[in-house]
Amino acid sequence: MTYLAFHLVFLLPPLLILLATGFPRPPRLWAYLLMPLIALVYTTPWDNYLVWQGVWGYPEGRVLLRLGYVPLEEYLFFLLQPLLTGAFLHRVAGAPPPGAGGLARVVGGGMWLLLAALGVLLLALGGRYLYLGLTLAYFAPVFVLQWAFGGDLLWGWRRALLLGAGLPTLYLWFADAWAIREGIWWISPRYTLGLGAFGLPLEEMVFFLCTNLAVVQGLLLAWHPEALRRLR
Repeated sequence: MTYLAFHLVFLLPPLLILLATGFPRPPRLWAYLLMPLIALVYTTPWDNYLVWQGVWGYPEGRVLLRLGYVPLEEYLFFLLQPLLTGAFLHRVAGAPPPGAGGLARVVGGGMWLLLAALGVLLLALGGRYLYLGLTLAYFAPVFVLQWAFGGDLLWGWRRALLLGAGLPTLYLWFADAWAIREGIWWISPRYTLGLGAFGLPLEEMVFFLCTNLAVVQGLLLAWHPEALRRLR
């Protein structure tokens, strides 16, 4: 199977089903459509660096063409994943709850700050810590900002946060493990800890969890009226 066929099997069908049964309406629509573009811009440098370093790669014949170090289908993944996760989140989010106070902002922001520091430390160690360190150092600062700004809103909306990030992450873990077994892409053991489950490296599990958290938390904040008032 090619990388493009992977999209046709694993990403497009559930996305189309979700959109056909509950397309986001204004005022949630603008953030839903903007999120894939943000993900594309933010993730592209990180992904190109990983491929350049040889952390992961793609066998010949599995991709159409490469833009930089990354195949076209990977950029398409950056767009499709937020659309899929966002469409599912729209189904489970419900109405925005009130904020839960400032403690959640401090605790949540502090926790992610520690994980960002851990990522920098692992990045400095390099070698088998490189993939995990790059992921935490690149994505945890985003979560620091999200929770420092609206951690109380995210905590108040925690059911939607857990479901919206958790279930798409489980699904993408399954799809990723299948793709690795099929040889659509590979992960270098040189830059991973050797931990994981069902053939899926721990670092890949953290990657999909972080990317889905970034999408879900960003959308929940964009959809919350209190967050918009704070921006003003």
